[in-house]
Amino acid sequence: MTNLSKNNKMKICPNCGVELDKSMNFCPLCGEAVMDGNNENIEYIRLRKQKQNEVLSNPYQKLSSKQKRKLFWEISAIVLVSGIIITLMIDLIQGGGVSWSKYSMMVIAVLFANISVFCFWLKRINLLIIGSLFSTSLLFILLDIFNHNIGWGIELGIPLLFFVYLIVYTLLLLIRRTGERELNLLTYSLIATGLLCVCIEGVISLYINHVFKLHWSLIVIACIVPVSSLLLYIQYRLKKGTDLKRFFHI
Repeated sequence: MTNLSKNNKMKICPNCGVELDKSMNFCPLCGEAVMDGNNENIEYIRLRKQKQNEVLSNPYQKLSSKQKRKLFWEISAIVLVSGIIITLMIDLIQGGGVSWSKYSMMVIAVLFANISVFCFWLKRINLLIIGSLFSTSLLFILLDIFNHNIGWGIELGIPLLFFVYLIVYTLLLLIRRTGERELNLLTYSLIATGLLCVCIEGVISLYINHVFKLHWSLIVIACIVPVSSLLLYIQYRLKKGTDLKRFFHI
């Protein structure tokens, strides 16, 4: 009897299906109007739905994902080219030549290259990674040249960048093959973080001391391995249909 009276006090949102108190006129989750069936309320709901449909019929909402990416690329091109022109003009007016503006123009150019790669090769993961890696590596090389060939960009920046892109690329492939499950994402992300720490410390030690030594990254790996192993084992048990409550004696 108690359950029946409780159910009578509840109503369901027609938009998202969330249970609502009888006194609620709007869904707290999606904002949908939920009212009694009298004429005034029905007319209000009709007008509100008509307004929502008008918002959804906005020309931008009608564009495909490819068209939206192209529009984003065009807007980015206008903004970034304007930034190059403005910084160049300020540098010419203040210093009478090109000095500091070459750094900002270089960064803007590389940023535009990465945006272009993302917009046109989003579904081609191989081209996306290679294009982004190449354009960002070019930034480090140009920084070395502008700073009279210091060498840190080629010897330190590009190797670090290469390992970052390699690990991210491998991670994306693993997630795509195994499915976007929460445990897979968490497990592979932890493993990728540990490998990245090893690569970072190894490259830095080679650059500074000319010797490959690992210290703090081994501690990170030691912390990650047990957690990742446990998550992989749980994922394996879930595939086999094991009752986790019985497995963990809950």
